[in-house]
Amino acid sequence: MAAACWLLINFFLFDKNLFNSSNLLFQELWAEEGGRYKPLLLLGQLPFFLLFGLFTYWLWRLFGQYAKGDYFGKKSDRCYLWLIWLYGVFIPLRELESVWVSYLSYLHGNELTLIIRFDIGRVFTLFVLVSILYVLRAAKQIDQENKEFV
Repeated sequence: MAAACWLLINFFLFDKNLFNSSNLLFQELWAEEGGRYKPLLLLGQLPFFLLFGLFTYWLWRLFGQYAKGDYFGKKSDRCYLWLIWLYGVFIPLRELESVWVSYLSYLHGNELTLIIRFDIGRVFTLFVLVSILYVLRAAKQIDQENKEFV
């Protein structure tokens, strides 16, 4: 939440763009005279802001369940599953955002330059998250069997 506030304060008070700083086409269009592409660029960032908000919400709920001692319950499992889905949606959405920025750059008069970055690290992280979910579900089953045994 603090990161989102920091981004908004820098944007509205100091007119600094601190989000999406790794995309050179985005930065070029952002710095364009007149700022006619800024609303379209912000529109392209809206899904990421929504995903960030949803991710923060479900992470907060998951930690709330953990604070109650519910590590293997339905509610904590649901929260963790939401986090995995949101992370999974983030990967192709990042690629669609690159296509969007490339199209805006093309409208600006540049030649069409499509930059698609496939980050294998994000796919590996998604695999690790799914593996953790599998382990949590297996632990839940073992916990139930132990309770039935006692």
